[in-house]
Amino acid sequence: MIVLLLGLASGFETAANDHLELKWMRDSEEFSALTTQVFLQAEQSVRTQARGRQRQPWTVVVDIDETLLDNTPYFLEMAAYDRPFDWPSWDAWCARGTAEPVPGAQAFVSAVRDAGGRVAFVSNRHERTRDVTVENLMAAGMWTAEDRMCLLTDDDSYTKRERRRQLRDGDGTCGWGEPVSVFAYAGDTMADLPEADEDGGRWEQLGVRTFVLPNPAYGKWEHGVTRPGLIVTDGVD
Repeated sequence: MIVLLLGLASGFETAANDHLELKWMRDSEEFSALTTQVFLQAEQSVRTQARGRQRQPWTVVVDIDETLLDNTPYFLEMAAYDRPFDWPSWDAWCARGTAEPVPGAQAFVSAVRDAGGRVAFVSNRHERTRDVTVENLMAAGMWTAEDRMCLLTDDDSYTKRERRRQLRDGDGTCGWGEPVSVFAYAGDTMADLPEADEDGGRWEQLGVRTFVLPNPAYGKWEHGVTRPGLIVTDGVD
C-alpha cells in the first residue's frame, strides 16, 4: 500500500510539472496575490455601493469553480492518469467535497454578508451535484441558508444569462421572489459576467462591478483566439 501511494504521489508530481499552469495555480505566490487582489477590489466596490442601502435587497453573483473553489487536485489526478475531463469523474470529484477555497474567496463572501448582502452562486456544475456542492461550500465557510444556488440543468434555455436575469427580476427557480440589485459579478471566465447588452455589460463595468480571476488551466481560449481586437496573421509579420 505504501509503495502504491508513493507511486501515485510521484505521478501527481509529474503531472503538475508537465502542466505548469496547474503548478502555478497551486504553488505560486503570484496566483494567490492576484486572486486576493481581485476579491479585495470587489469587496471595496460592494461596500461602497452598500452604504445607505442596507434595507434594499442586493446580492453578488459569483461562479464556483476556480472562482470560489480550487479544483486543481481533480485536474492533477486526471493528468496523472492521462485522462480528459468527463462528467462522471467530475461528478465524483464534486461528491468528495474536498475542494479548498481560492485565496481571498472566503474573506470576500464574509465581507458581502457583513455589508448586508446575499450571495448567488451561478455555476455550470450540474443540478445533480447540488447537495454535495452545498456541503463543500459550507465546509469552506461560504454557504448559508439565505443564499441561492443556480446550477446547470438539461434545459438548454437555462443559460447563465437566464439565471442571472431571474436573480435580478426575482422570478423563476433562481430568484428570491423579489427583484434585487447586483452589486458585483465575479468569475474566472467572461461567460460568468453580464453580456454586452445585459446589466451594464462586462467590459464597461470591469473593475467596478465585474471582476475576473486568472485561470490558465482551461477556457474557450483553448479552442481559438478569444482576445478582442487580436489580429491573427498566420505567422506573417
